[in-house]
Amino acid sequence: MATRAHTVPRFYLSGFTAQGPKAGHDPFVWLGSLATGMIERRSPKNISIARGYYDGNGGFEDSRRSIENHLATIESEAAFAIRRFVASPIGGGMSPSPEIWRFLSWQAARTPGWFKLVEEWMNDCEPGAVGATVEPPPVGFESIRDQPRSHLVENPNSGERRTVADLEELQAYWKLGWKWTPTTQDRLEMLHMQAWYFQVRHFPRLTWKRLDTPADDSFVTSDRAVAWLVDGYADTPPAALRHPTCGIFGLSRPSDIRLCRKG
Repeated sequence: MATRAHTVPRFYLSGFTAQGPKAGHDPFVWLGSLATGMIERRSPKNISIARGYYDGNGGFEDSRRSIENHLATIESEAAFAIRRFVASPIGGGMSPSPEIWRFLSWQAARTPGWFKLVEEWMNDCEPGAVGATVEPPPVGFESIRDQPRSHLVENPNSGERRTVADLEELQAYWKLGWKWTPTTQDRLEMLHMQAWYFQVRHFPRLTWKRLDTPADDSFVTSDRAVAWLVDGYADTPPAALRHPTCGIFGLSRPSDIRLCRKG
């Protein structure tokens, strides 16, 4: 059976909980839908769930490894690191640890919205084509071993799908107007690569500001727990990540859902 996965980590969601009305009741979050306008109480364990979302190797050389288990390690280390960080005095000069940087990198790359964007970009360029990139590859990129495997393509006119054996055959179908339809393995490899880029290329350029809410106030987060903004424009294209005023927000603008934390 496919693994029950959180697209927004459960430990992160638990940071936005309110205590139950009676002692012993489970904590909950207020969950609001921008699509319907409805607001309801929900347990963090039942929010942002997708079956099999991270079930796959995701480009690891060792076929026994999986993205699901890799994320579990990242989240476990980040949970302890975040507790230490928020317990430190404001203005004390303590910077987020590498465990927090790593967690944010993966969280920025793992949302369904990001995957949708990647799929759109993927079908706008020829598979395997080499061209100018916005960012140079991270150190070690040139040492990645090629792992040939099949890909799925779809005829947008008829809906017919076929499995192609290699990149050369994929390019041939792409030139005929067929679209590359990402499989779980494709998606997880892209996730792994994008998180790597965030961690070693984009994040080292950023400075950090820690925000605590005043008493009786709230934080709002969403199913995109990490969002990029440039000069306040949420729809700025990703190429603008090079802009010196680009910022990353761990508490983002709402998209499909939002959660509020008191205090």
